[in-house]
Amino acid sequence: MRDPMRFALVPAALTLLACAAHAADQGGSIETRLDGYPDGEPSIQAWFRGTYAFHAEPRPWLFARVVVHLEADSHGEISRDDLYDDDDRDLRRAASRFRDLALGFRGGGVTVVLGKQRLTWARASFVNAADNLTPRDWTDPLDEVRLSPWAFDATWERGRWSVEGALVPRYAPSRLPQLGSRWLLPDADDLGVVWGPAVFPSVTWSNLQTGARAGFRGAHGEARVSAFRGFDDAPRVAQAGTTLLRAFVPLDATAIDGEALAGAWILRGEAGYFHFRDGSDGYGLFQVEAEWSRAPWHVTAGYGDAVGGDPATGIPAALDQGSLPAVFLRAYRGEATEWQVALDAVVGTKEGDALVRLSASYPWAGHLRAGAEVALMSGAATTFWGRWRDNDRARLFLVADF
Repeated sequence: MRDPMRFALVPAALTLLACAAHAADQGGSIETRLDGYPDGEPSIQAWFRGTYAFHAEPRPWLFARVVVHLEADSHGEISRDDLYDDDDRDLRRAASRFRDLALGFRGGGVTVVLGKQRLTWARASFVNAADNLTPRDWTDPLDEVRLSPWAFDATWERGRWSVEGALVPRYAPSRLPQLGSRWLLPDADDLGVVWGPAVFPSVTWSNLQTGARAGFRGAHGEARVSAFRGFDDAPRVAQAGTTLLRAFVPLDATAIDGEALAGAWILRGEAGYFHFRDGSDGYGLFQVEAEWSRAPWHVTAGYGDAVGGDPATGIPAALDQGSLPAVFLRAYRGEATEWQVALDAVVGTKEGDALVRLSASYPWAGHLRAGAEVALMSGAATTFWGRWRDNDRARLFLVADF
């Protein structure tokens, strides 16, 4: 277990904040998911997650946010030895993590936040060239989790204009599926394939990850430009014999994103260029989409691609970009107090591989929601989604809020 003192101090800090705050909110949830697979082992997997959230404002200019997750599973993809991984660099997800552990200050149009936080600079729904500060956890590639690095974030707003700057002192890569699981070399144990040691970027002034963006909001839309300097969150994976090696490549990225409102429609776009400072080929990345909504319906359709390069070259580690070029569809119906049904689909336009997900859920007794989901993957075995075509699954889930 790493940094156990933080967990010991959190309850005391929450008590002090609650006593001092003129406004405080807290709550949480317990979520259980049961997955069934027709092929592969284990055929049944269970996931458990408990969440506690606390928000306090001791003063109008001072606020604190704490959101902690406690997790377990039936099949060992979540660590049973490490309670907490402060830097999120371990290959296996720890049993607990903070989504937020932050202190904020506001005044005069300026908001400053210090601590663990998710800096998700995303506009489009599926592919995000501007979103590079926060790594991902792909332990389950169909259930992506965003990690929360220690960071400094400052935002200035005046009228229709805004400027934001962020700094992440310690780099963490996106976490790949567990080696030997159904998602990454299931026969790794038989073949003797293992991860080799990784050399992470040191915490120095020259390795600080920084981002800045500026935006303008009009009556019928919004536009932003952004820049990032740091390291690619997707590690470069190479194989040397039976050893897999991860490398972390310095990255500069610039992006532009925006949206326009037109009645029941919202048109969005996000595009950027990735320049790798190790001399490897860069590429452009973009996505355009249109969203139509009329209560209780919401439908989003989009197209995304990489230009001048291929993010999936070699052993694909950028799982959010590996299926490009692709078309995307999301259709959703329902409100929080009624039936909810959803369809999500990704279809690769070059290889014809696809992921289709159907889900439905219903609220019970005000604080419970039960539902089911089916995920189907298809395509040739050499394609992004086709390599997982034997991983079709059915999921049952139950969420209790308190």
